Amino acid sequence: MSAVIYMEMGNEMAKQGDFDSAALAYCKAIQLNPEYAKAYNNLGLVLRNTGQLYEAEACFRRAIELTPEDAYAFTNLGLVLSDLGFLDKAEECLLQAIEIDDTLPEIYNDLGIVLEEKNQLAEAEQSFRKAIALKLDYGEALYNLGTLLRTAKKLDLAEKYLEQALVIRPGYLEAELSLALLYLLTGRLERGWPSYERTRRKKYGYQAMPIPYWQGEDLSGAAILLFWEYGFGDTIQFVRYVEKVLALTKNIVLWVQKPLEALIKNTYPELTVYSGKSIPPGSFDFACSLLSLPLIFNTTNETVPLPRRYSLAGHESIAKWQQALNKIDAGRRYRVGIVWAGHPKHDNDKKRSIPFAVFADLFAALPVTWVSLQVGDRAQDILNINYPIMDVSNELVDYLETAALISALDLVITVDTSVAHLAGTMGKETWVMLSYDPDWRWQLVREDTPWYKNIKLFRQQSMGDWGEVVASVNAALQEKISNIRNI
Repeated sequence: MSAVIYMEMGNEMAKQGDFDSAALAYCKAIQLNPEYAKAYNNLGLVLRNTGQLYEAEACFRRAIELTPEDAYAFTNLGLVLSDLGFLDKAEECLLQAIEIDDTLPEIYNDLGIVLEEKNQLAEAEQSFRKAIALKLDYGEALYNLGTLLRTAKKLDLAEKYLEQALVIRPGYLEAELSLALLYLLTGRLERGWPSYERTRRKKYGYQAMPIPYWQGEDLSGAAILLFWEYGFGDTIQFVRYVEKVLALTKNIVLWVQKPLEALIKNTYPELTVYSGKSIPPGSFDFACSLLSLPLIFNTTNETVPLPRRYSLAGHESIAKWQQALNKIDAGRRYRVGIVWAGHPKHDNDKKRSIPFAVFADLFAALPVTWVSLQVGDRAQDILNINYPIMDVSNELVDYLETAALISALDLVITVDTSVAHLAGTMGKETWVMLSYDPDWRWQLVREDTPWYKNIKLFRQQSMGDWGEVVASVNAALQEKISNIRNI
């Protein structure tokens, strides 16, 4: 067979999602014709789709060598360089593609995505607008522009363009989810919950079960399984709705993640709490995700239910942590727990976590006993600094242990991670440091939150500027300590 036939076979297999077979077909085409630029380009596309980014980069570079005036080859190289984190090089490639052909709206859209990743919001906005000018019904560019404008706090315009994207592409999942998050972010909870519920379950999936999904039906005499989804912070935030379900039925099984099991069992002794990997045994009339409960109970900013404070009754670690801290400061210093980074696999971790070198500006010249509540790889950040920080990350084996340590502290300072929700639920004074583009649950502008009465929010005033946030927290902490000394 000829190289062209293998190329066509590869294209058909790629359309069917059989990328491995497509790659083999493209390789055969290249073997038969080593100067087949389109085969290199298409091989690069399937390699990128299967996560073989460096191999994809090599294919696109070879395609460019063979056809240096191919705008699409430069575009594809730019996209894979963006995937690899080489944003400046990606921008160069996309600009080169535009220089070759400035009539292709897709290239401006891709350039806008790269520029937004570089926090060049004004330039990204201009690029998305150019894509739309070239193709008025370009739903993806309208969605990208709307999401960018939400990030840039141009909220009315953001809503307008997201709605336009949905008019052009009804059922456009990403645009519908982005619009739902905009409603929640701006405090319009009653408008945001329905589409958030629908779109998050389609986009992120949920634990589908052979049990009818509860949507508010009468629970008299019924057994219901309430189950976790997504992260620890979500479970901690929304488990408060168990109280409302308890008012409808006492026959509840609560399925949570293993690290939360002991803490939840301690706090909800009237429930059966389960943490297995598969559906718990028993017969259930209904099942419902904890994240669906705010919609079912028509939650607004004014009706957010108070959480049940986590119970540490009988937990022996409380005395252990008190003794450990007393050895350090004899009870004479203000005790502050700190978290500077979230889980690295979280979609928004790059924005919400703080470089430790910046966070460490908090430590200077303050008479404080610093206690690291950080876990994971980032807990190692404190090993090479001179400040005395109590490091017990290896002992924080679950959330009950972490809660016991927090109970011995005066204040928790954290980024947007599960510790914020844990300390907030405990009633511990908590300061949360937020990025310029925060998660929807913290809303905008306000320094407080309807979800926790004891949390104060410190926000970036410009994209990526953690230094200003750290300075604000430092000033507030100095004022607090000064006030305590004057009492």
